[in-house]
Amino acid sequence: MDDPIRETGPHLAELLDLEGEGPLYRRISDALRRAVDRGEIPLGTVLPPERTLATALSVSRATVVTAYERLKADGWLESRQGSGTWVRRPDAGASESDAASTSRLYITDRAETPTPAPVRAEDDIVDLSVAAVMGTPTVVDVLSSVSAADAAALTTQHGYAPAGLRELRELVARRLGEQQVPTVEDQVVITTGAQQAIWLIARQHLQPGDAVLVESPTFPGALDAFRALGARMIPVPLDEHGVRSDLLADLVERLQPRLLYVTPHFHSPTGTVLPAERRNEIADLAARSRLAVIEDHTLARVDLDEGPTPPPIAAAAPQAPIHTVGSTAKLFWAGLRVGWVRVPEREALRTLAAKTVSDFGTSMMTQLLALRLLERTDEVVRERRAELVPRRDLLCRLLREHLPDWGWRTPTGGLSLWVELPEGNADEFAEIARRHGVAVVPGTALSVDEGNRRGLRVVYARPEDALTEGVRRLATAWRAYAPTRERPVSRLLV
Repeated sequence: MDDPIRETGPHLAELLDLEGEGPLYRRISDALRRAVDRGEIPLGTVLPPERTLATALSVSRATVVTAYERLKADGWLESRQGSGTWVRRPDAGASESDAASTSRLYITDRAETPTPAPVRAEDDIVDLSVAAVMGTPTVVDVLSSVSAADAAALTTQHGYAPAGLRELRELVARRLGEQQVPTVEDQVVITTGAQQAIWLIARQHLQPGDAVLVESPTFPGALDAFRALGARMIPVPLDEHGVRSDLLADLVERLQPRLLYVTPHFHSPTGTVLPAERRNEIADLAARSRLAVIEDHTLARVDLDEGPTPPPIAAAAPQAPIHTVGSTAKLFWAGLRVGWVRVPEREALRTLAAKTVSDFGTSMMTQLLALRLLERTDEVVRERRAELVPRRDLLCRLLREHLPDWGWRTPTGGLSLWVELPEGNADEFAEIARRHGVAVVPGTALSVDEGNRRGLRVVYARPEDALTEGVRRLATAWRAYAPTRERPVSRLLV
């Protein structure tokens, strides 16, 4: 077993909801199981000794011993003399994955049309799995604005510019400066989407077998990049405020990871916004330990409720090895495939060299379009809010009406809801939902360790009729799933 997260008694006691009926030991074991399902306790986490947890819960040690033994009998926990008790990992083969698994999250059975046709009940699949948007009127206007003079100006250059179009890099640097991250043009490298930016940074910092800390759940494209490089991924759980920064210092000291990947703004898929205090803790840790950090701001401008958000992590330690990634995909249109990364000054040449090995530069024409779109960001943000806020609110209302026992928090930004099933297994349910004509993403597909087994990502960036029909089908699938979810949950883990 890799060096795991070690849960403390006081924090674990805070996670456990012991309300309900029945013996106290049963309520403790059920609450532990629910916390694992929610992803708050990753698989492989070492639990505190029985006496420590008993003290934190103000119960007898015998009560906690009985709760632990019940979970061991059901296959949830394992223990070994001298190693403690830990949340059981599934067989290694169950978590094997590759880039093909992620690609299926983005490929639909048929192409979307610019103006989606109404969804009919007899259509094959209502796809609530792909977190992508269509172009707004401003996006369409910009994409159709390139003139012959624009093309002529670009073609006077040879077109090989690995760092990217100078005007675009200057604009990205200026925008970061406005967010309290002092940046010069040479610190910005334009990439072919955020996925390439993540891969470029990971490639510079990771060797096969190196440890990388990743949120659980997280963006599956990042998991694929780390897997491709042979990294050993260590899950870090989230709570309602985002990644648990209180665990990081211990993990860094014990595991010596080379990289930390986080999404501080409108985390995908949970929608959380990391508080300033936690961002400062991460920045301080990166500065002290020289831990490389990738902060993914791809969803940062998909801000639906206009609330204030803290500055990027790099603002607290501009010289630390913190790499700030952005993209045009989530606000404007994924088909543009333009991203960027702001790197520490000492890494600028190395990042440029890595980009040159990958390709000789992102398309100059798409960079020109990205430049013009970024200049009109505020217009697109207004259009996107007018489109997405009603859809988000509709999805929440439909779930309350048709699936009231499901749980979620309404996000203030992003493109999806992170839903918690009250029981059962999200992998199994997602398969049944697919057979009922609706696609959603189970939490295990967004997790390192087959965790988040009751989590579902449900995308609301779809037309209202698709959301209405999709939830209807989800409700039908949930009723059909009722007989299978009555089985003992231990069978789902062995």
